[in-house]
Amino acid sequence: MVVLSFGLSACNATTSITDLFGSQRDAPVESANQPAPTVVDPNSAPDQSLIPEAAPWASDTTLPEGEGAELPALYNDDAAVFEKRVALLLPLSGQHAELGRAMRHAAELAMFDIAGDDFVLMPIDTAGTYDGGQNAAREAVNAGAKMILGPLFAESVSGASEVAKSANIPVVAFSNNRRVAESGVWVNGLIPEDQIARAAGYATTQGRYRFAALLPQNDYGRQIASDLDRVVSRVGGTLGRVAFYQPGSESLQQTIREFANYDARRANLRAHKAQLEADGSAGSKRALRRLEGIDTFGELDFDALILPATGGELRQVSSLLSYFDVDPSVVQFIGTFGWNDPSLFAEPALKGGIFAAPDPENWELFASRFERTFGNQPPRISSLAYDSTALAALMARDENGINQQALTNTGGFVGVDGIFRLTPNGQSERGYAIMQVQPGGAKMIAPAPASFDQVF
Repeated sequence: MVVLSFGLSACNATTSITDLFGSQRDAPVESANQPAPTVVDPNSAPDQSLIPEAAPWASDTTLPEGEGAELPALYNDDAAVFEKRVALLLPLSGQHAELGRAMRHAAELAMFDIAGDDFVLMPIDTAGTYDGGQNAAREAVNAGAKMILGPLFAESVSGASEVAKSANIPVVAFSNNRRVAESGVWVNGLIPEDQIARAAGYATTQGRYRFAALLPQNDYGRQIASDLDRVVSRVGGTLGRVAFYQPGSESLQQTIREFANYDARRANLRAHKAQLEADGSAGSKRALRRLEGIDTFGELDFDALILPATGGELRQVSSLLSYFDVDPSVVQFIGTFGWNDPSLFAEPALKGGIFAAPDPENWELFASRFERTFGNQPPRISSLAYDSTALAALMARDENGINQQALTNTGGFVGVDGIFRLTPNGQSERGYAIMQVQPGGAKMIAPAPASFDQVF
């Protein structure tokens, strides 16, 4: 498996993820410049390696710790070429500072893996706010950045994009909110709508075509609802029943009861039993015995159910669905990457449920290397910072520099999270594996695609 190979430009050698993450003892040192890039055909599998085949690793070197805006010990600013400055906008203060620091560390790993000696990465604090994003972008522009990576939160992206667009600087954000995407501002997070599309597409290959959705009554639920009919129809299904619930409210039980059409199905059972009892035949008596312990009678009008909730909310919703006789062995439950939570795997009501996720093997190798380098496990989304920084460093090595044509190469790129590509309208597309919830953990039942002609 090639990790961090890029379709637009790269060195000629290829390196497996085990080569990259499996043999290092400590922290990396900067790599030398590599040969000129090549271009691959659209939609073919990206097979050009981003990582030098024989990158040097120092057993007695560690990455220095920094506190935010400047890392003079790490980056040789005097030797930098002005056109190769890239800003990294993250929440390095406030309640999300720990997350921001981890993502910055992931970006540093990518820089050491692929960047040339003249590449300058400038971490700048957004504090996770709109004004913080705007101020950070302004600082980046004034410092001569030719590309902005981040911010993380949609609010900060909105603030940063105003400044960056006026300066004609591309932004590759880590947000997963499609609403902040626009031309020149890419949303490169793990998009829940794309995860639903992948899982729904898999469900249709298993004969499930009638979809329903149970969504939280909040911005997240409404965002998914706005695109759901298109997502389902695109994979060959039909979308029927859609209901919203208030998370944690007293009305949740009644909402799910109505969604499951429980009362009508319960009445159908009583009527069917009465008919069999009135018949009195031996066959009717056998049928009555088969109905013992059954709460409802009659099929639901859907055989696949989209549930984008996570955590405790998902446990509560799935338990109520089971209580009101929506059987997960009959109805295929479909979630998002947020289901990748060990606390959910033993939930009986979720057994057999599926969700889309990046290939877990790549992440496990990356996380192991991160822990060896920095002494702690990385947050799951830190891979976004690694992949995006590697992309920026790769383009900076090319004689054409950072430009929109290179960013939107249709062949895409391969990173820790698998294949991804950026589209001209600011969106991103990814190839996901299909995971199934089982008591012992999530099991991959369909691999992630290797090229984009297999994705959508």
